[in-house]
Amino acid sequence: MLTPQFYLTAFVFLAALLVVARMVIIEKRPRTDLNPRLIPTTPVLIASGFVALLALIHLVNLIGIHTGRH
Repeated sequence: MLTPQFYLTAFVFLAALLVVARMVIIEKRPRTDLNPRLIPTTPVLIASGFVALLALIHLVNLIGIHTGRH
């Protein structure tokens, strides 16, 4: 169960969760001026959330729980 693939996927999952958390914090912070942000937080939030979801599904499959059709 604890293969290098599991560790790599767990690392990607945690990194994506950290990016999601940081983007949520940035989104919730009040704006002080009307200048646009350097990084567009909403697309980054959606993309990293999707990566985290895929990594979670892959981790569950690596553990041995079947998530597809059968």
